[in-house]
Amino acid sequence: MTHVKNTEAFSRLVGFCSGYGGTYNPGRPNLQIDALVNKVIETQSAMEHVKVVKAEYDNQVNLRKQTFDQLPRLVSSILRTLEASGAKPEKLDDARSFAHQLLGSSPKNRAPLPSEQANQMKKETNDRRALQLAYVSRADAFSRLVKAVNTEPLYAANESTLSTDGLNAKVQELNQVNRQVADARALWSKARIERNSVMYSSEVSMIKTAQATKKYVRAIFGLGSEQYALVKSLEFTNPKD
Repeated sequence: MTHVKNTEAFSRLVGFCSGYGGTYNPGRPNLQIDALVNKVIETQSAMEHVKVVKAEYDNQVNLRKQTFDQLPRLVSSILRTLEASGAKPEKLDDARSFAHQLLGSSPKNRAPLPSEQANQMKKETNDRRALQLAYVSRADAFSRLVKAVNTEPLYAANESTLSTDGLNAKVQELNQVNRQVADARALWSKARIERNSVMYSSEVSMIKTAQATKKYVRAIFGLGSEQYALVKSLEFTNPKD
């Protein structure tokens, strides 16, 4: 909201200066009316760009969540199919371990873990839950589950989503949505840096231009002038973000 208030205050400042007519005639090029108007346009453009890339980032985050929300049911089906295929207990234990790391809890409607493995996982849950539930970690756990299935010669599934090709495609999809979120986040970060440069950090930033403009108005019209009174009340804040 601070950025919006700063932009609004700067637009009002430019409007006041334009209203002074020819008496407002600074020597510094960046304080002249045309330059001030261009700075308003540049600032508004930078603000709008942040909104656009933030919306795209939100879209990618939502897409990733929707994609990963499909995993619990799929994982449960994988475990059931693996069990029905006649895989050995050791292979089932490996698959269930990866499923537990992926979901952060035991998948619904599946056979319970061996007691010793369940106890170990319960012990580690509090320390590792955040890491296990991180999207990149979840994608990695699913990838390891799929590798376990791929190396089981007895595993057989006619359903396309449960076939080895379908599971490998799902691994690629999970990695892809993670990359898309990371790329969108990077673009959002870049847009915010560019906005902050335009508005606050560059030598000809909006806020520095506003401060210089107010000083010029005071110098030309005087401290007690009506012209300076108009711009004096305009406040500009340099936010941390």
